[in-house]
Amino acid sequence: MALLVDINLLERFEQTVDNMVAYFVDNLPELIFSLIILMVTIFVAKIVDNRITKYSGKFQKGMRMDPTKFTMLKHISVGFVYIIGFILIFYTIPGLHALSSTLLASVGILGLVLGIAAQDTFGNIISGIALVFFQPFRVGDLITVGTNYGRVTDVNLRQTTILTADNRYILIPNSSLNKETVINWTYDDTLVRWSCTIPISHNSNIDRAREIMLEEARKNQYVLSREILERKHVNFSADVRARVSDVTPLGVIMLLDFWVDDRDNAVPAEYAIREAIQKRFYDDPDVSTPLPHYVFSRDDKTDISSHL
Repeated sequence: MALLVDINLLERFEQTVDNMVAYFVDNLPELIFSLIILMVTIFVAKIVDNRITKYSGKFQKGMRMDPTKFTMLKHISVGFVYIIGFILIFYTIPGLHALSSTLLASVGILGLVLGIAAQDTFGNIISGIALVFFQPFRVGDLITVGTNYGRVTDVNLRQTTILTADNRYILIPNSSLNKETVINWTYDDTLVRWSCTIPISHNSNIDRAREIMLEEARKNQYVLSREILERKHVNFSADVRARVSDVTPLGVIMLLDFWVDDRDNAVPAEYAIREAIQKRFYDDPDVSTPLPHYVFSRDDKTDISSHL
């Protein structure tokens, strides 16, 4: 019995191979033509991609057009070339051509199935087109999405790519961007007012602490001076400001505000200013940083030796 089963399987395999060989021989011209169409499609798609990339820089400078639109135009154009190529291949191969007629007869059911199976994909495509037209951000903008912060490097029909400060590429589906709150740090102006808190002890001289904080902040290379802010027509009350924001059991919380020309420079500026202020506080007798203090008390009548 096992021998008969093996013989039947072998005969079926040989028959399948013969049918495949016969199909390729009978449709060899069409298959070769389809291969040529595929190669031409890939070649044309590469040309379209390179041409749009090449001329986008010239148009952006001459016409001041947004690079995001060129990026989306490139993706749509390349996708359109591939769609045309695959349609030609689909109708060139006889077997696929016959299959297409059957599919067209049930296009309603097919459309329903595809709609259910690919609703996320279609949602991303629609969201991608909406992002290009409404432009909450553009290629090159610095944005925060959830806990992710980075520079937008690409916007296509499916996803938006941002590059983080630690050189990670984060791919965010376009449909998710319609549900998340997006902070655009460079939408109309790249200038950012940044704040950081500096704690001091209760017995510190607040005026002296404020003086040190203002001096060290204005020394920082990233912090913009009053002259630069006035030249940029920024509406500001002070270039650098230090004030008491809270009083806690641990100490007094000072809030330091300053302006930088880019969100990328805000965190390096904060770290450098914190270090400089801490060094000044350490050397200044009138200012100190808060340290936790613990007070222990006991009843004199209690013999603590019995508990040791």
